[in-house]
Amino acid sequence: MMGDDMLEIDIRPIRGVLFVRLKGKLNKCNIDKLETEVIKFQKKVGIKNIVFNINELDDIDNFGKYALINSFNLCMKNKGQSLICLGDNKEISDKLKDVFSKFNFVSDELAAVNLINS
Repeated sequence: MMGDDMLEIDIRPIRGVLFVRLKGKLNKCNIDKLETEVIKFQKKVGIKNIVFNINELDDIDNFGKYALINSFNLCMKNKGQSLICLGDNKEISDKLKDVFSKFNFVSDELAAVNLINS
């Protein structure tokens, strides 16, 4: 069982797209984990396209939103795309709509791949 502020990150690069599946809580207590595991990797390799799957994310605070924005800005700088795969996680997607455009959201990872490769 995960603790109150636990965040699990599953990273899989597939065909030029970095898939990042988040589970747990993305908040002030653990954004350093996202910074270390995803954003530093993104900077080092020069990742252009990234998909954050938030279907299993339980909560996100403003610090977590800022960490996602930081990653999205890196993709834009690398002339790539960033997407958020919602799945059926309406609660978290509602929290993100104030900082992300509707064009950053997709229903699932297959839709993300199709959009990036179109």
